[in-house]
Amino acid sequence: MPGEALLLGIAAISAVVAGFAAITASLVPPGGAWHPAMQIRQRAIVSTSFNVMFESLAPSIAFAWLADARSALVVASAATAMYATGIVVWRGRQLLRAGGNLTRTTAVLFALGPTATLLFWANLFAGSLAIYGLALCIQLSVAAVSFYSLVSAAQG
Repeated sequence: MPGEALLLGIAAISAVVAGFAAITASLVPPGGAWHPAMQIRQRAIVSTSFNVMFESLAPSIAFAWLADARSALVVASAATAMYATGIVVWRGRQLLRAGGNLTRTTAVLFALGPTATLLFWANLFAGSLAIYGLALCIQLSVAAVSFYSLVSAAQG
């Protein structure tokens, strides 16, 4: 699969980012307990990282099946777009129910997930490794922003 090294690199970075969630487990915010919205962010680090890791492998698996790089990217984009749409809706509802304040960080998170999802949907027509890789990186930035927000909140 052309671009397989890029996709495997993103998968490896995703696995490393998932490990950063262990750091947040040892942090204690002012007041001693995480707000429910922050607990969701902590889980989002792990789930988003694992999602990106597996989504990075999807085009290579589809390529092994279809023997055509563009078709493999379209199939991987379709599967990822459908899954990501569900996750964005689910996580958005969780955050709203948790009653977290609409901070700049929350606004960024509410923009990143849908942006990545829209890129996956757009890639159904383009079949581009660049678009797919960009969408994966934007999606992974959800975990990075969540991690940073937890570290910042713990520092008070």
